[in-house]
Amino acid sequence: MLRIGGAVALVVVALAGAAFSLRTLGPAAGWNVFAAPTATATATPTATFTATPTATSTFTPTATATPTPLPTATPMPIVRPAPPPIPGPEVTGERWVDVDIDRQTATAMIGDRALYTALVTTGKDGWETPRGTFKILFRIPDETMTSESIGADDYYVLDHVLYTQYFTSQGHALHLNYWRDESYFGRTRSSHGCVGMRMADAEFFWNFATFGTRVTIH
Repeated sequence: MLRIGGAVALVVVALAGAAFSLRTLGPAAGWNVFAAPTATATATPTATFTATPTATSTFTPTATATPTPLPTATPMPIVRPAPPPIPGPEVTGERWVDVDIDRQTATAMIGDRALYTALVTTGKDGWETPRGTFKILFRIPDETMTSESIGADDYYVLDHVLYTQYFTSQGHALHLNYWRDESYFGRTRSSHGCVGMRMADAEFFWNFATFGTRVTIH
């Protein structure tokens, strides 16, 4: 009984000492089995930067301009000669010829009235048809014209030039011009100074005019 009592007394003393140590050192003492374990800090993972892919630009094709079609020139219609009958002497008034260089026309006039207008081709650049008032000097119904006779640089020999009516001594005349395309008449100056006409018109002016008939060119 004494031994048991002594042992109990030792235990009581040991427990009292432990209690004293806990009060002195606090519950955080490392050796304190009763102290709450200190939490070990868990490292917060650093966010890994994920690169956002750069948007790839989508190629926008450049619009190809559609060419605007150019208007096609409409060729001017060719007006065919249609001379009227020539009035007799009962129709009074001076019979004369009016040549318009700008319009490329020759008009048969009776007094101040126009009887008929023909499309003609007059002198080209360097060989202009002279302007002014003239009179028909002489007439040749059928002749051969050459470049040599007027000193032209471009060589030609033209047979059977009909209904020629000269109004200057330098060789300017009203006459048939059969070597030009019909598209020239009324549009293009192409002669060496003469007033060239198509067949029906040359014949008409041959019958309308005579020696001394006035020819006014402007």
